[in-house]
Amino acid sequence: MKAAPGVLTMALALAACHEIPQDARKPYAGKEDVQPWAGDVFKGDKAKFEQALRDRAATQDEYLRTGGAKQ
Repeated sequence: MKAAPGVLTMALALAACHEIPQDARKPYAGKEDVQPWAGDVFKGDKAKFEQALRDRAATQDEYLRTGGAKQ
């Protein structure tokens, strides 16, 4: 009867070493991604979208916004 706790401990230790396979492929359940410039605002114009990003970044720069930039 003293061997039962040892056998139970060994069984639990071996069960804890089991790894679930992670390479199973699952189908993508979400919607397909679209380009950010493909919406109604930019109407597919990538250059206009990139210019809007540059303009936005310039207005968020504290040195440029407060006039403290070294020129």
